[in-house]
Amino acid sequence: MLEWHEHIEAERQRPGARVFLSDYNGGHPYVEKYLGELAHTAPHRLADITRYAGLDEDLRLRSKIAAMHERYDRVSYSERNVVPAGGSSSVLGTFVTWLAINGHRRVHYVAPVYYKLAYLLREFGIEPVPVASGHAYQPEFDLSLPGERTVLVLTDPVWYAGRRVPIDVLNAIAAWQRATDSLVFVDGTFQYMPWDGQPGEASARLPVERTLRMVCPTKYLSIHGYRCAHLLVPAALREELADLHINLHGDVAVSDRLFAHRAADLMAQHGNGDLVGHIRDNHAQLTSSGALAARTPVETGFFLFARPRVPHRWFLALDERYFELDGHPGYVRINLLNHTAIEALAATVADPAGSGPPQDGLVSDAAAGKDMPVAPHSR
Repeated sequence: MLEWHEHIEAERQRPGARVFLSDYNGGHPYVEKYLGELAHTAPHRLADITRYAGLDEDLRLRSKIAAMHERYDRVSYSERNVVPAGGSSSVLGTFVTWLAINGHRRVHYVAPVYYKLAYLLREFGIEPVPVASGHAYQPEFDLSLPGERTVLVLTDPVWYAGRRVPIDVLNAIAAWQRATDSLVFVDGTFQYMPWDGQPGEASARLPVERTLRMVCPTKYLSIHGYRCAHLLVPAALREELADLHINLHGDVAVSDRLFAHRAADLMAQHGNGDLVGHIRDNHAQLTSSGALAARTPVETGFFLFARPRVPHRWFLALDERYFELDGHPGYVRINLLNHTAIEALAATVADPAGSGPPQDGLVSDAAAGKDMPVAPHSR
């Protein structure tokens, strides 16, 4: 899986690369609304930039984050459960370093995991052991948790498909945690974007004293130019993890601290419903265009897992192999916030036979893959 990601990164950055349907970047019309005064005011007008930003020292920020989660999840959190950070990557780095320091040479996991976590486990020599066949939202999902005390890594939602981990799966994991005293790490990077508008994440109901849950405001507001994330942790582990994190990564820029405050305030007061509505509108536009032959249902986030009507080689995209998945030939991850991807797919309807690029010029030769070498992931 890591090798496939390395292949696509190399091609994605080449001049004239095909349209990347699974793009990591997107856009939406609510950026200024979400940023508020940050959109037009230089950071030095809002904070003292002669000082380190001191995320973890900012008790007001940690309290805001805890209050936001209490509102959404109806779970009792306080500033003693919050480790703020400059993005999900730094949190993953801290978590895996903590595993290594504490002698963990093996962890268990429910597939899929984000490729950066897989990379870190490999580099630290920690063996990842799957505990299920299939993915949690699939009917054939077969969970077999170990009878020992261990660390389990779980990604919720299953981001590439926009599917939440079912409540019965989380209930089984919670019961197992209590029986084995095991620790669960929830990669919740793409949480708090439910399409039905209902607040709260079911994984918040896992035992707080045995669960680490990573949340990323830059994702649920889709403003990725700021680096902002936080880890919800057992109070007994907070100081240890916070100390490790600051020593590994240092403080963030003052602009990122200001954004972390803004994100917490925004979610506490208004939420991100307009962004989710925009994502749903883009989904409706794409599906009504007839560009997709099949798709999986979506319930959260901004990715769609679907099979375009045209050959995979026309585009650059992440298919099932990037997610430890099989049984979905031709399906790729589509970023519903990336208008270039949506427009390129819609343009393919001009050629219903799927035998070649459309004739109206809406998709370039590069987008169609013409005269380009076939990468290892192409079908």
